[in-house]
Amino acid sequence: MSNNKLLAVETPRKPLLLSRRFAPLYILFEAGTFNDNALKNALIALITYVALINPAFEFLPGLPEAMKVPIASLIFTGPFLIFCAIAGQIADKVDRGVIFRWIKRAEVLIMILAGIGFLTQSILILAITLAMMGTQSAFFAPTKNAVMPQWLDSDELIRGNALLSGTQFAVLLIGTIIGTLLATTAPMVLAGLLFVLAIIGWLAAETCPPAAPPNPDLRVNYNPVTAIWDVLKKIFEHPDVLRPWLGIAWFYGLSTIFLIAFPNFIARVMGYNAEVFMLVMASSTVAIFIGSILTMIIGHWKIWGPEAIRLVTVGIVGVTISAFLIYFLPIPEFEGQMGQGTIKDFLAHPNTGPFMTAVAASSVFNGMFVVPLQAMAQRRAHPRIRAQLMSAGSVLYNFAVNVLTFGLIGLALMNMPPKAPFLMVALGSAVVAAYAIYRAFHLTEHKTYS
Repeated sequence: MSNNKLLAVETPRKPLLLSRRFAPLYILFEAGTFNDNALKNALIALITYVALINPAFEFLPGLPEAMKVPIASLIFTGPFLIFCAIAGQIADKVDRGVIFRWIKRAEVLIMILAGIGFLTQSILILAITLAMMGTQSAFFAPTKNAVMPQWLDSDELIRGNALLSGTQFAVLLIGTIIGTLLATTAPMVLAGLLFVLAIIGWLAAETCPPAAPPNPDLRVNYNPVTAIWDVLKKIFEHPDVLRPWLGIAWFYGLSTIFLIAFPNFIARVMGYNAEVFMLVMASSTVAIFIGSILTMIIGHWKIWGPEAIRLVTVGIVGVTISAFLIYFLPIPEFEGQMGQGTIKDFLAHPNTGPFMTAVAASSVFNGMFVVPLQAMAQRRAHPRIRAQLMSAGSVLYNFAVNVLTFGLIGLALMNMPPKAPFLMVALGSAVVAAYAIYRAFHLTEHKTYS
């Protein structure tokens, strides 16, 4: 029986993937992750590769090519930022199992609209559905982070987060490959797959156990500006929760830099086709999965100190070193026609080995960095306002994502060197690493909640 007494659902303590406390959440989360990423990458593939030969997919004509992918990314992250604070309040007021069910019902309708977009070859409709998925994700993220300490015991949080995050990165890989490939070859097959996974996620949500709201009398502020301000004030009043969320924000920020910079960098600087982009993303995603699963295995070792703070430090230091290597190492540049280099050409280049090793290493260390931080933030948040604090954290990381996305747009407008985004990652990670090293040598116990 679960030992989690505060707002807990009383179910037998089984292995997480066999337990109603976790398995439905796992399924609906991974199905939604696939749909988010496949739809986003489908849109990116259409505007990056297909638009070169089919004017129907021209996106924001007249703008520099390096700006188009960042702007497409903002279509997803912008609504997330706007609605996340409102969603956090609702998740403290309404049963979280009910919220999951409504979110997944909405996703089914959104995927139907996406199918219409693929059928009519409408970039506008696809962009609208991507914005709607961003809105839907805004309601999911704080609810998921708030309910995990409610459904799982404290000693299960690192394992639960590692399973969700590790599989998430594998699903991101699959979504990237399938979304990119099918968008350019069989868009209606992709539309059907998105719809089926939306149905699977909805059915999983219908089996979620109850999760009683801690604050049912909360008066929800539906003004997005003041709602964001209110939840940010709350998290700044809880610095023990704020600190891990700032680390998580940097993780999502640097991941965004890689995801946005690589398509254009590989196609228009290194000179390779979409298959090489998928190979690089596959290697990176598998490496993050390995880092997350490794954290699940070793995260409870006492050498890492309270809440695995030293493991967080190892992770971000590794990210910093790897990012500097990506920046300073020579790139495996194709010498033929731009954008036409194949995987065979890429693998035959003498600079490919060091380049791919640095990319994979940064991803392994990224997984080790973020998983303990997620569990740390969930444990430290008071149950009565946990969802609001989690939504504030989501606001912070989406703010970081949007700021860095605008930063990439700025780099493009200033005609900065192609490797400038990777230097941005290295320097930002170095600052985070310096603070993490300080914390590793000044360990303190923090109050945590079940």
